[in-house]
Amino acid sequence: MSKTTIKRIAFALFLIIFLIAVYFFIGQPILTFVNDTDSLQEFIASKGVWGWGVFCFLIIVQTLSTCIPGTPFYLAAGFILGGLKGALVCDLGATIGNSIAFIIGRRLGSKPLYFMFSEERIKKIEDRIIAKNPVFIHFLFMLLPLPKDTYAWIGFYSKESLPVWIILTYVFRFPHIFVYTFGGELLMEKNYAILIAGAAFAILVYLGLMLYLKKKKVA
Repeated sequence: MSKTTIKRIAFALFLIIFLIAVYFFIGQPILTFVNDTDSLQEFIASKGVWGWGVFCFLIIVQTLSTCIPGTPFYLAAGFILGGLKGALVCDLGATIGNSIAFIIGRRLGSKPLYFMFSEERIKKIEDRIIAKNPVFIHFLFMLLPLPKDTYAWIGFYSKESLPVWIILTYVFRFPHIFVYTFGGELLMEKNYAILIAGAAFAILVYLGLMLYLKKKKVA
């Protein structure tokens, strides 16, 4: 194997081990805390606004990690605060996390990606994003159930300004997050019929939109 290939394999292994370590040493304790809704609710009630500030910070960590699932956070927020307010808080944390990743990615550029992928492949990805309308690709990733947190790290390819990135991320992440926070609220109220119907409707909407985009060769 060439030195370049060895470097790529070594970097990929390091990244995998790092993400696993982040999940088990940071993610698991956070998820345990968030999943214990009674303790979480008591903590937030005792801290007031600062409690939600801490919760928002945990979501920032979650989005930056790319390996800690966000669903438990959204369900917990909906369970405690309600669908709309919970979605607004979660969306704020997720947008801040994604924006930090966007800034770091833009600062570092594509060089770190060369450790994992060939320059030719990165060029193809960049050309594909540009050819499909970068801002529209950003919109699709934020709106649809796609790996948003991972995309944020390569979002610099879109060439968007930071204010535009923040606004688009906050606005178009909201519907996806609201689906979960509203679900958390319904779980709290034990309104399972509406929960199932809402989940089925959301799935149909997402599938319909993705099929339409595929038919139009947009995505």
